[in-house]
Amino acid sequence: MKLINRDKCSICLSSSLRHLSTIENMPIKLCCTETPEIKTSPMSFSICDICNTIQLDKLIPLDILYSSSHNTVSVGKVWEGYFNSFCEKAENLILKKNVLEIGDPSGRIANRLDGYKKWYIVEPNKNESVCFKENICFIEGFFDDNLIIDCSINMIVHSHVFEHIYNPNEFLKKCYDLLSYEGEMFFGVPNMEYIANEGLAPCLGIFFEHTIFLNKENISYMLEKNGFKIIEIMDYENHSLLFHVKKYIKQSNIQVLFMNNKSAKFMDSLVNWQEFVNKCIIYNNYNIYLFGASYNTQYLLSLGLSKINISGILDNCIQKQGKYLYGYNLKIYNPEIVKDNKCIIIIKNGYYTDEITSQLKNINVESTIISFS
Repeated sequence: MKLINRDKCSICLSSSLRHLSTIENMPIKLCCTETPEIKTSPMSFSICDICNTIQLDKLIPLDILYSSSHNTVSVGKVWEGYFNSFCEKAENLILKKNVLEIGDPSGRIANRLDGYKKWYIVEPNKNESVCFKENICFIEGFFDDNLIIDCSINMIVHSHVFEHIYNPNEFLKKCYDLLSYEGEMFFGVPNMEYIANEGLAPCLGIFFEHTIFLNKENISYMLEKNGFKIIEIMDYENHSLLFHVKKYIKQSNIQVLFMNNKSAKFMDSLVNWQEFVNKCIIYNNYNIYLFGASYNTQYLLSLGLSKINISGILDNCIQKQGKYLYGYNLKIYNPEIVKDNKCIIIIKNGYYTDEITSQLKNINVESTIISFS
């Protein structure tokens, strides 16, 4: 597999990328498989010396990274709350409009909302089990320069998609070109600034799918640079940021962005997560489960967490249960499996840790939980 070289900054487009660190043997995909599949690659991080954005400098080809769909359903109270907030805000923005949605295999937003003229979804992995409304048109493919829409688009929406984009400036330019005069865009992204400040994920939340550290500052910079006027930026708890913007006149005098340097926090997060893995050595002779078929778990295992006595991975997503986390011979189970099971559960799930810990204690009050602290 030939990796894609990122030779210029994804935010300010300068050629001043400087290598920070490399993690060896990271699984190349975040998905669940019917049988164990193990293919890894070094994960290489750089920082831009102009705008201070940390980003991956080696990327997995998109057709490999997203060869299968995942995370098509909301699991847990936090995600349900986010989804409800997103839809409540969007429902007044899409009335009597032609809408283009980017990256939703299950059409959850389009099927929930009403009042739009036509709703297009562009996404490479359609969920064939979903029944879509008659005025929803599904376009199977990636959002790129080859995309052509047969009518005027008044509104673009995407939810937790922008952080997956390799070339965000090109993405925004394409959105600008597709929108009608004074067309609008509404989208949500993870609050990576909060993740970084609280140490909730390794490497500031950057991995093979989220390849750039994004926050209000550099997203706003790119929006204005590519012709969007920001109407409102909203917070959903500390979990996500919601942007409502309008197509405007492209600016030629946008100042070069200078963000606070996050390299110290980046290196601290690597040290802290490695220390956590090292502390878990004392539990090597116990029956252990990890919670979450997620990139946090992939990080723990790649940083050296012993797999010898790990009985499996717990996850609330029914679609994942009975499968294997990509990169490992570890099966995924319904958390109820620990009900009468004397075991240790390692939880390192960032924002969701409290919710998960409460759930597991209700299932088995005798379980020993090792979590981020």
